[in-house]
Amino acid sequence: MRSYCKNINIFVAALFLLTACSKSFLDKNPTDQLSANAFYTSKSAIDEALTSCYATLQGAMFTGSNPYYDCMADNGYNYNNYYSTTSLSRGPIVPTSGGYIDNVYSTSYANIARYNIFLKTLTAYSKSDLSPTDKLKYEAEARLMRALRYFDLYKFYGDVPLVLEPLSVENQYQPKSAATKIQAQIISDIDFAIDNLPNVSYAGNNGHLVKASAQVLKARVLLFDAYNDDGSAKAAIMTEVKAITADIMASTFYSIAPSFRGLFCEDIGQQEGNPEFIFSVKFLAPNNVEANEFIGVAAEYIFDASSAGGSLLPLKNFANEFEFKDGSSFSTVNPLYNPTNVYQNRDPRMAKTLFTDSVTFEDGFTAHILPSPTGYSYYKHVEGTDAQNIYANKNGSDWPAMRYAEVLLMYAEAANEVDGPGAGVYDAIAQIRARADVKMPPLPAGLTQSQMRDKIRHERRIELAFEGFRYDDIKRWKQGSQLLNIPASESIISKSFVQKNYHLPLPQTEIDINRGVLIQNPDYQ
Repeated sequence: MRSYCKNINIFVAALFLLTACSKSFLDKNPTDQLSANAFYTSKSAIDEALTSCYATLQGAMFTGSNPYYDCMADNGYNYNNYYSTTSLSRGPIVPTSGGYIDNVYSTSYANIARYNIFLKTLTAYSKSDLSPTDKLKYEAEARLMRALRYFDLYKFYGDVPLVLEPLSVENQYQPKSAATKIQAQIISDIDFAIDNLPNVSYAGNNGHLVKASAQVLKARVLLFDAYNDDGSAKAAIMTEVKAITADIMASTFYSIAPSFRGLFCEDIGQQEGNPEFIFSVKFLAPNNVEANEFIGVAAEYIFDASSAGGSLLPLKNFANEFEFKDGSSFSTVNPLYNPTNVYQNRDPRMAKTLFTDSVTFEDGFTAHILPSPTGYSYYKHVEGTDAQNIYANKNGSDWPAMRYAEVLLMYAEAANEVDGPGAGVYDAIAQIRARADVKMPPLPAGLTQSQMRDKIRHERRIELAFEGFRYDDIKRWKQGSQLLNIPASESIISKSFVQKNYHLPLPQTEIDINRGVLIQNPDYQ
């Protein structure tokens, strides 16, 4: 996929970027550009157009800036307020709050516009150099990408416009569709992908989406609606999630990789062909334009001298979530606790996710910071080659968007809710904790369903930290009021969450330009 992503034809890029560059997904194509019909004259042109669809996945908000999304929750604090994470977590959230409120909407629809153009052109393409099988596979890839973006919209806003065709003057103003209809379309696109993507390992498929990629997304979508308002699980949905994840686990394609750090940092040399990846976003930095648009340098990402602190600061309550090496919970009275070295005797993932004061990278380079206001700085996706080249994607690291550890965690969550803490649940968690450079002990025997639920949620928080899951997990578990109202003494700022924040407001700019057709979500009118 590295070579596949590199050679995007300039005409295809110009054609599709018309939608990506606009402030609104409703903007129309100018008439002085090369038309799609004039360009799509061969399979190679279709291939390049599909590459252009994959290029959308490199957007900052859904890859390199994902760690900041955890600052909306109880994992971190963002000093520089990227994507308004600090403002949004502080509240109140309003239609003009900006940041994620604006960018999730505009970026998602810009991407969807590109996929819709590709799908329409693919449907019309009839030359024999593209086989019917490949045509179905290409459609499945584009529809799965579309499902990814609609899922982001669904999680954020609920009711949103459902756009499945390229827009024109006649249909440019689109009303909202009910959230249930959005979800149905997401599932329809995913099911088409499951039926038509190859059932092969992702590592051996040159960076293209595979059947398991679609299954992972379907499990995520189902889990997002798997809990009632009182936090109780919906048995039918959990049963389906269990079956989907069990099917992935039954294959021989995926396993837990030996190196936790190696999942996120190309410099370690374990990303290509990694058996844990079920989908990863490919980068070719420093030649990759999309990557260079958002990747920071050391002073920006780890330590901002102007602010005397890190840009992304893990919170102390998150650091205290890491167990001791014997599996016991953190406590300052535990004999294993060392106040002069808080990483000693702890879950090894702690030192692979956070650092204090300084960190020495695998190549020997040491980065130093001033004391962090939270006591911790961020390390998980960071590589060290020199002071101006620290963020992992800048070195060409790929973004692991789907990995096998998440599958095991989803299976454990669903199976525990359906059947209780059986052997399969224990084994799924044990596989993650037994990673070669982690080697945490298995969970204690005899846990109740409630105790196992807490252990699984702990494991998700630790294993998937700063990968963009925590805020959504808290919302889907219906724990917003319990976990997202945090005093300043614990999070630098007071964080606030109210009931209406389970859905966020549509951007006011989109309401304004849509001539009364697009109506604001009720709680924000």
